[in-house]
Amino acid sequence: MKKLWMAAVVLIFWASGSYAEDFLSVSGKLHLRGVVPLHSESVTEYPSLLGQLKVDTKPSPLRFHMWLEGGWDGSVTLPVEDHSTLKFGDRVYQSTTPFLEFKELYGSYSTDWLEVRAGIQRFAWGRLDEYPVNDLLNPWDYSQFLRKPLEDRKIGVPSLSTRLSHDTWSLDAVWVPVFIPYRLPLSTERWSPFNQMVARFNNLPVNFLTSDADLPSRNLASGSGGLRLSKTGIVDWNINLFHGYDPRPVMKATQLIIAPVAGQVAVEPGTVADFHKMSSFGVDAAFVTGPWSLRAEAAYAIGRYFNTNLERWGYPAVPAFGVYPLAPNEHKSDSLEYGVGADYRVFEDCLLTMQAQQTVILDRPDSLYQQKFETIFWANLRNGFLNQRILTNLNAAYNPEHGGVMARANVWYVLSDFWKVGIAAVGFWGPDQSLFGRYKTNDQVEVDLVFSW
Repeated sequence: MKKLWMAAVVLIFWASGSYAEDFLSVSGKLHLRGVVPLHSESVTEYPSLLGQLKVDTKPSPLRFHMWLEGGWDGSVTLPVEDHSTLKFGDRVYQSTTPFLEFKELYGSYSTDWLEVRAGIQRFAWGRLDEYPVNDLLNPWDYSQFLRKPLEDRKIGVPSLSTRLSHDTWSLDAVWVPVFIPYRLPLSTERWSPFNQMVARFNNLPVNFLTSDADLPSRNLASGSGGLRLSKTGIVDWNINLFHGYDPRPVMKATQLIIAPVAGQVAVEPGTVADFHKMSSFGVDAAFVTGPWSLRAEAAYAIGRYFNTNLERWGYPAVPAFGVYPLAPNEHKSDSLEYGVGADYRVFEDCLLTMQAQQTVILDRPDSLYQQKFETIFWANLRNGFLNQRILTNLNAAYNPEHGGVMARANVWYVLSDFWKVGIAAVGFWGPDQSLFGRYKTNDQVEVDLVFSW
C-alpha cells in the first residue's frame, strides 16, 4: 500500500506538469556526493545520489505543499536487508537504498488572522543552531548525524497545526496524534554511535543482528503536542510548552548473545531504542543591534532519561559464546538547558557565528558518562568571494568536559545559476563515548556536485 500510494501522488504531479506555470511552483535539486574516508578502520561508504522535489500551489487561501526526497544512500550497508523503498514512521532502523521519503506533505488554509495546516510537517522552534533546546516536535534521523545540517536531520511528522495572529502577537498550537520514532543507523554502518562496541569483534567473522524497538501503541495517548506564544518587536520572544515523547535517543540494555551460526559469529548486542514521555517549558528571544544579531533560549525538561556509562552495561571484557544479561542502563532526571548565540557581520560577505550552550542534569548519579554540566561551544565563519561565486565555511565545535572536538571546512564554487561544486573535510576527536569522539573514525573528505532548478 505504501508504494501504491507513493506512486499515485508522484503520477498526479507528473500529469499536472503542463499546468505548473499557472497553478504550481516547482523546484528541485540533484546532489551527487562521494566520500573518501581518512581512517583505516572506517566502514566503507559508497557514492550517494539525492534527488529533491518541492511543489507549492500559487498563493491563495487554500495551499498545498510537498517536499519529496529520494535516491541512493551510499552509507547503507550492502546488501540491503530492508526492502521498503518508502521511508515511513514505523521503525527506528530504516537502512534502505534506493529510498523515497516525504519530508513535508500538507495542505493549509490561511486568512489574515488564522492559519491551519494538516499533514506531514517539520517545525522550527527555538533560536540556537544545530541543537535548539526548544525544538522538540520532530524526531531526528541520526543515520549521518553531525554531517547533515539541522533541517535535513528532521523527520516530518503527521500533525495538525494552527496559528492565531493579532498585531505583533501570535499563538501556535501543534498536535502530533501518532508517535514517530527517531532513526538510527545499523551498528555496522559508518555513522553508528556504537563503533567502540563493534570494534571488540574486529578480528572475527561477525554477523551483527539488530532488533528494532517495540513502538508505543498507535493511539491518541501516544501523541505529542506543543504551544508557543510569540511577540515580535525590538526583541522577538517566544514562550514554548511541550508534552510528548522525548525525540532524543536513549537505549535500553537487554542481553548480549554471542553464538556460532553457519561458520560465523552471530552477535545480538542487546540494545534496543527506548521511548519515554517528558514535558518541557522554555523561552527564547532574539534581537538585532548594528552588525550584531543576538539570540538566546532555555528549557526546563521534566522526566528526561539518560543512559549510564557504557562500561556499566555489563559487556564482557573478553567476548565468548554465551548469553550475558546486561545491567539496567537508564536514569531519569529533570534537566535544564540554555544557550546564547551571536552573529556578527564582519563585512558584507563575511558572517561570524558564535554559540555556547549547556545542559545541567539536576539529579546526576556517578553512573552517568555525562557530567552534571555538559557544554558545547560552536563557531562558524562564512565568507563569499568574487560576488558570491566562491563560498567558504569554517566550522568548529568543542566539548570541554570530555575534550571532544569537531572541525569542518568546505568550499563551494558556483558554476552557473544551476550548477555548483564543492569539497569539504571533517574531523572528530575525543573519548569513545563523547559526542564527537564516538565518530573519530569518520574523518573524511567529500566532494559534492549539485544541480538545482
